[in-house]
Amino acid sequence: MRPSALVRFVALAVGLIIAGCQSGGAGSASPSTGGSAAASEVHVTAPTSLVKAGTVTDCVDIEYPPMEFFPSTSVTDPNQAIGFDVDGARAVAKAWGLPLEVRNVAFSGLIPDLTAGRCDIVWTALYVTQKRLKVSDAVPYMATGWVLMVPKGNPKNIKSPDDLCGKTISIQTGGQVETESAAQSKKCTGAGNQAITIQGYPKVADELQQIVVGRVDAVWETDSAISDFLLKHRDQYEVAYAFPKADSYGVYLQKNKADLKTALTDALKALKASGKLAALCKQYQIDPVVLDAIK
Repeated sequence: MRPSALVRFVALAVGLIIAGCQSGGAGSASPSTGGSAAASEVHVTAPTSLVKAGTVTDCVDIEYPPMEFFPSTSVTDPNQAIGFDVDGARAVAKAWGLPLEVRNVAFSGLIPDLTAGRCDIVWTALYVTQKRLKVSDAVPYMATGWVLMVPKGNPKNIKSPDDLCGKTISIQTGGQVETESAAQSKKCTGAGNQAITIQGYPKVADELQQIVVGRVDAVWETDSAISDFLLKHRDQYEVAYAFPKADSYGVYLQKNKADLKTALTDALKALKASGKLAALCKQYQIDPVVLDAIK
């Protein structure tokens, strides 16, 4: 069934295309082995410098649909998680001929666990930032950007980040949005306006809940998370402003692991060329054009 005009508008606003209306949105998706069966199999030379020989260990913060989430509230096993990132990691591991082991790690512990050698990769919708690149390496895989989401009708008339002065917003702490929103608030006060009241939460679900209960005027979050939220709360919220897709998500790995970086880069390119990653995009209602980040 084709999406309604409203859903098409929402998808355009956040830079994602709704490939088809699925009951329950992305949450209704089932576990995937990494692409359509019709696509050709991908085989790439596997890395050797793994934390656990013969197994790829992936640290993931499993609370960010459609990128990584549990298929139901009764599931807690990290290896049963689904989403573009988790299924993408499974596809890469399969291309290497290796099993994937998923570790559920809190957002704030992802890079520390990586640098401590508890995982080979961190594939969980993390922006590629200079701060993270100082202690780890990354291979980009998806173009992305932030959006400002507001209640339907945009009652506070927020049309750009500059309109957030004197407003209250919610964000997820520990990421680039925390830095950017603080800089935006400083810009407000520097121009003689009121600062932004920034409410930070470690979990995206808690961040989004603040607009549901009316505690904030807007949510500042990534396009992928907001698109999923809008699909599940149609006619209640809208995108007030979409930042340019000038950033990318990256798969992080430890520094000085040339074999792992080469194998990861080769696998992503091959999976993109085969159509497997595009199939995952469509499964989770993401526009495959974001895969242009893979070079």
